[in-house]
Amino acid sequence: MLQKTPSEVALSFEEEVFFSLRRQRNIWAIVAILCLILAISCIGFVAMLLPLKEVQPYLVMVDRTTGEAERLARVEPLSLSEQEAVIQAELVRYVTDRETYDVADNATRIPDVLTRSKDQAAESLRALWNSGNKDYPPSIYEDRNRLKVTIVSMSLLQSNQAQVRFRKSLEESGMPDVERDFVATVRFVFEPKVERNLQAVWANPLGFKVSNYRVDAETLTNRGTK
Repeated sequence: MLQKTPSEVALSFEEEVFFSLRRQRNIWAIVAILCLILAISCIGFVAMLLPLKEVQPYLVMVDRTTGEAERLARVEPLSLSEQEAVIQAELVRYVTDRETYDVADNATRIPDVLTRSKDQAAESLRALWNSGNKDYPPSIYEDRNRLKVTIVSMSLLQSNQAQVRFRKSLEESGMPDVERDFVATVRFVFEPKVERNLQAVWANPLGFKVSNYRVDAETLTNRGTK
């Protein structure tokens, strides 16, 4: 049996170590490539599933005593026609509440209108309902009269401005009603905010506020009804 020289033994050992390291390197390279492919596949799979997941926001009410949450309504994006319907509903409510005179609810209705007013609209409302004003409604209509408001038509001039045509009917016991037509030019904004109580949320959930309000008569004289 031939014996290797020390130099041959050293060379054989070096080759064995070299090829062993290269095999290990190749194996780890293959493992790394397989892991990378698997990771890319997982990312792609998750990306495919994302469009299938639908986020559905809901309005919920939490009971303070029990802590239980009750789903009230699903919240969805509004279409253009739905947005206009919301604006019109808020305008109808505002003009009707502001222009109506009824001793049965003046004390609660007018302060509520004030919470939906700001800037010039709020200032003019405060001035009108100041007892020192010559046009102070209780001084003009007193307790026996009632001023009813009927919305006739509405048109949006801009995204934040509208004209509302309405009719005032003065009702007095034993007398025929007296009517007159007016047009209100209204500038408004939506300023939703976090309210501390549900009553405030229910009163004005969208934060609708009127910033500028002007009323002009469309007819020079009143007309009576039978």
